[in-house]
Amino acid sequence: MATLSKRRAALLAGGAIISIFAQHARAQAQQAPDQFQALGDIEVTATRTEQPVARAASAVTVISAEDIEKRGASGLEDVLRGTPGLDIYSNGGVGTVTPVFLRGSTPGQTLVLLDGVRINDPSITDGSVDLGAFSAGNIERIEVLRGPQSALYGSDAMGGVINIITRKGEAAPHGSASVEGGSFGTVHSRVQESGAIDSWSWSFAFDALHVDAPARYGYRVKGPLSYGYGVAQGPAPDVVEPTNKVGGSAQLSYRVNEDITVTGGFTGYNMGSRYDNPGASLPADVYGGFNRTLSTFLQGYLRIDDDAFDQRLHSRLTAFGNDSKRDLWETEYFCEAAFSGNCKHGYEGGRYGAEYQGDLKLDAYGLLTFGAKTETETLRMTSQDAPGGPDFATLSARQSTNSLFAQHQFTLLDRLDITYGGRIDSVGGVKTFDTWRVTAAYRLEETGTKLRATAGTGAKAPSLYQRFSPYGNANLKPEESTAYDVGVDQKFGDRLTLSATYFNSRYSNLINYGYDSTCATSQFYGCYYNVGRARIKGLELSAEAVVLPDILRARASYTNMDARNLATGEVIQRRAHNKGSVSLIYAGVPKLEVEGRLTVVGANPDKSYNNYAYTSTSVVLPAYAKIDIFASYKLDRGVSVFGRIENLTDTRYQEIANYGALGRAVYGGAKYEW
Repeated sequence: MATLSKRRAALLAGGAIISIFAQHARAQAQQAPDQFQALGDIEVTATRTEQPVARAASAVTVISAEDIEKRGASGLEDVLRGTPGLDIYSNGGVGTVTPVFLRGSTPGQTLVLLDGVRINDPSITDGSVDLGAFSAGNIERIEVLRGPQSALYGSDAMGGVINIITRKGEAAPHGSASVEGGSFGTVHSRVQESGAIDSWSWSFAFDALHVDAPARYGYRVKGPLSYGYGVAQGPAPDVVEPTNKVGGSAQLSYRVNEDITVTGGFTGYNMGSRYDNPGASLPADVYGGFNRTLSTFLQGYLRIDDDAFDQRLHSRLTAFGNDSKRDLWETEYFCEAAFSGNCKHGYEGGRYGAEYQGDLKLDAYGLLTFGAKTETETLRMTSQDAPGGPDFATLSARQSTNSLFAQHQFTLLDRLDITYGGRIDSVGGVKTFDTWRVTAAYRLEETGTKLRATAGTGAKAPSLYQRFSPYGNANLKPEESTAYDVGVDQKFGDRLTLSATYFNSRYSNLINYGYDSTCATSQFYGCYYNVGRARIKGLELSAEAVVLPDILRARASYTNMDARNLATGEVIQRRAHNKGSVSLIYAGVPKLEVEGRLTVVGANPDKSYNNYAYTSTSVVLPAYAKIDIFASYKLDRGVSVFGRIENLTDTRYQEIANYGALGRAVYGGAKYEW
């Protein structure tokens, strides 16, 4: 284990304890409310403990299971679209690469958790997550926390955290089964069940999806494209690129007694798809049938929750492990001619470790959270010189991280909710970094107003690929950020809720790829190095309204963002300056609900790449607007039917340069519940 600074660790823990006694005189006059009492919707991500959303100082969005089902989402990316401050860019459709950006941060600077366990993939270049492979089934809720959260969650949480929480078994056994079909040869089936009997509770789900999507590169894109050798070609041919995905999850809990609960969880998927390869040497190979990927993901965890000292101390110990594997085959002239090119590339990333978290209730002095974590990441890359030939390892690397964290929450005058805390992360071979975070929320319940503010720092350790690949630099420093936000939430009874947040973030030591004096002589294509600086600021607005009780509801969100490279002054690519959405939900007919959603995205800077020549050209993707419609109708005896129309107006647009989004698509299905 890398050595942590004892002095910094002592200051971190001691600061939390000292502040408790510093408040003693004020706290005696009032009894702080129980931190776990019910007060509106509950979320757990903002403070790592259960907390009413009404008391959260952070900008957080909670997406419920009901919202997920009504949207008919086939994957996580469909669920998250429209969330304030969040951007998703796909290079085509189902089965294609789908990174997520929070408040303009890169995908590798956004932490994604599944039941509290990190699922960022060590085998991806920047250690990010490809959301396109994950199912939206068996989810209880998703919490999206914006702003730097490294003080709570460590590396990667610079832009924010997305926490996916699966269903827990409650009450009598119940479940559902559904099947859906539609455009592009789509067939999607699901089954899920959850329940509880005596001391046992469980949930499980299975999901299968097939799509015959068109070729993505050049799909519905006007103008010539750059293919292998830089040759300009016409539009994409009429090629079908099928995607097949199966996945499942399960959770089993046993309540040993009133104080101890043991829970085990499992999630996995397998996805195969075709892809386009514009960097192939020959234009004919861009859409070659050999271009395909096979991805698998497996995760398991075992968790013990224990309440001690008359439930004053809640302890949670989690052991976890996950494995991500991607095999990529390509149609390539050099490979087919038995030269030194590779036909197959394999990327396997692993993560395993353990984490302890303690939550100590201090009565009038609030709640003290503290913990420690140890985690090891692994990366293995393989290649295959000829079709059907043996695999050989090209890279095998690992790094371990050991962490300590603490946080103190307390309430003053029964109105002002304050948290502060910090974390120390020691990554093997990387500079140890510490982060901090302070939040405050002031509630004026008489007027339904909440004023809130947060400030903190973020950090991201370099990925295994950035350190140890042929383009790597073992001496890279962690990326760092400092950020703050201020906001106001206003409720007008039960009819209208408004929210506004201004945010400002500055990044330093950003890891770039290119030619630099630190590159080794053998790295003639370039290397990774620390140099980048960026500033991202903006405004997030959201609203929810009951227009007509029990008949018509509305919700809207808007994000204005300015993301700029401070070294060059240029706008950072794939960060639209303006984007927003408006939804109307009609439920005026018994058992029927219809939602219409308008999404508007402003002009978006990007780069058009010539992968063969290693060159790029700056482009601006045009603004666009699209409409989606969702509907469901409940029949008798647990049967319901549902349908959706995506891109109703058949709008042509691109989220990534030269990769056209799918046109109008119609889907329909039925669900049975028991």
